[in-house]
Amino acid sequence: MNAILKQPDDEIDEALAYHQGDVRATIAALLAEREFLLREIEYASLAMSYGFARGWTPGHNRNAR
Repeated sequence: MNAILKQPDDEIDEALAYHQGDVRATIAALLAEREFLLREIEYASLAMSYGFARGWTPGHNRNAR
């Protein structure tokens, strides 16, 4: 099934099952993945020009769109 069509509960259950139901391990893995993705966005923003992004810059604030 396409990940876009999955319900959030299904994805939560999958993440927990991957970590054998260990909630702390699941959260730790998600936080580590978040940090990795933030670094990747920072690296990409260094490589792209201001004009290419039309002034957009990555931010850590979720509400700043």
